[in-house]
Amino acid sequence: MESRRFVRRLVVGAVALAVTAGAVPSAVAAGNDHGGSTGVMRVVGAGGGTLGPEWGPAFAGDPVRFEIDGRATDPLHPSGTFHVVHRKPDGKLLAEFSGPITSLKAVDEVAVVTGVIDSADHPGLPREMIGKNISLTVYDGGRQDRISWIWGFFDAPVSLLQGTAPTFPLTEGGFQVHGTGHAAKASGTTVAVKAAGDGTTVAALLGDATLRFQFAARVPAGGNPTEVQGDFHFVDRRGSGVDVEGRIDCLVAGGPVAVATGVVTASNDPAKVGKPVSFSLKDGRIDRLGWIWGFAADAPQIVDCQSVVPSYAPRWGGLAVR
Repeated sequence: MESRRFVRRLVVGAVALAVTAGAVPSAVAAGNDHGGSTGVMRVVGAGGGTLGPEWGPAFAGDPVRFEIDGRATDPLHPSGTFHVVHRKPDGKLLAEFSGPITSLKAVDEVAVVTGVIDSADHPGLPREMIGKNISLTVYDGGRQDRISWIWGFFDAPVSLLQGTAPTFPLTEGGFQVHGTGHAAKASGTTVAVKAAGDGTTVAALLGDATLRFQFAARVPAGGNPTEVQGDFHFVDRRGSGVDVEGRIDCLVAGGPVAVATGVVTASNDPAKVGKPVSFSLKDGRIDRLGWIWGFAADAPQIVDCQSVVPSYAPRWGGLAVR
């Protein structure tokens, strides 16, 4: 129930979603090589905007600004810093905090950066900040960059390498994301999404010779991320033999990036039934998918609408985020 409250607060803007801390090795698909990266990943820039009415009377109209300067060849051993400033409309400081980056994963134009606060000034926010973890998801969209955040000082545990969908569009400044990526040919999108008014719709049918993923979920207009209807089916024939299907319990999208969590309802391995799963999806020039298996021995705890950077590129099929 606590994680569901965090999701609802994401919608109204009081605080972002939560996930538990810890590294995420074989339980997580972190790249096409399923864990490794090649080359230097970089996130640099500064930008911000004004919080809208969905953030409620406490924060609507507040200007916020983010600065990130980080790089990594190993996602769990990055270098760099982050800096966040949140003011009131009259210019008074609500909170300002900064610190070192603790993990950084970037693929194509999407990145997740985590860090720990070591300096803070927060006259308008009576919270303990020093030593708290944060997570930032960045989408380098060219003319329309996006960001999202998870604040540990709102009692939201932050996990290395994990974030949510970049729901906040920047209106000034921007970020450059230089991510790793092994361009795979998608032979054409086989997904059709029928618009049905407002709301969030994500659909996917993609894979390669040994992997197949099917996904369809929708949040109706006015609904929060946990008011989703949808399901998934994942088959991996590369040695793990994973064949799982189930329902989607949470879905949030920002621009072309979506994050979803769910639970296994059927599998070729009965021990997997009832276990949570997490997915990330990117609808782009190269569609990408990421996942966390909650049934793996080394899996982190999965919390609603949290996942890793989408990294796996299909050989066929595609996906759509609306």
